[in-house]
Amino acid sequence: MTQKLAKLIDLRGGGKHSLLKLSIASSVLAVSALIVTPVQAANLIKNGSFETATVNPNPGDFIRLDAGSTAITGWTVSQGTIDYIGTYWQASEGSRNLDLSGANAGGIQQTFNTTVGETYRVTFDLAGNTDYSPTIKEMRVSAGGNSADFSFDITGKSRSNMGWVSKSWGFTATGTTTTLSFLNLVDTPYGPALDNVSVIALSSPPPSIPEPSSVLGLLSLGVLGIGSALKRQS
Repeated sequence: MTQKLAKLIDLRGGGKHSLLKLSIASSVLAVSALIVTPVQAANLIKNGSFETATVNPNPGDFIRLDAGSTAITGWTVSQGTIDYIGTYWQASEGSRNLDLSGANAGGIQQTFNTTVGETYRVTFDLAGNTDYSPTIKEMRVSAGGNSADFSFDITGKSRSNMGWVSKSWGFTATGTTTTLSFLNLVDTPYGPALDNVSVIALSSPPPSIPEPSSVLGLLSLGVLGIGSALKRQS
């Protein structure tokens, strides 16, 4: 920003022109200092799209993981079995995702740091194993002592066209750490598919952008300064 201003406003020379350029530069810098670009909130979930693991589902298209497995970085299989999907079907984000059923209904979870009383938004992509029934896949997401159920209809979907949809849900933290859990609600080998998990904090207000009136006020002060400087030079 400073280098661009230096090119646009050459302060060489003296007298009124120098003061005019200096005043303009000061006004522009003052305004730009107030304009803050909003920052994307950090994802608190590690490896949300399941890309890294100590096992490789390719070749073979998928690997079955049992309860207690921590093979997927940051995650623990919390119950039953799940399938860690490689090239078996289309992923939503990256190249890997999960079937929340392996041989039976499974689940997965991750624990992360939170602030008591702060609200958080969970987002994830949902689809379903298209190989067999049930047609409606059902799963539950839980955190902070609360939960919500979600479903996905595989009608018209296929391995190459999974029909991923983005879902979101919010919770309020009750502790300094929170466990986010995803569970399959139907005991079947053909479960909901999960990908692209994210958790962000909502309570902290985003950086503010000044009102137009504030920006105009600063510019007005700059103009007044220019006029005053020129008057003193006269």
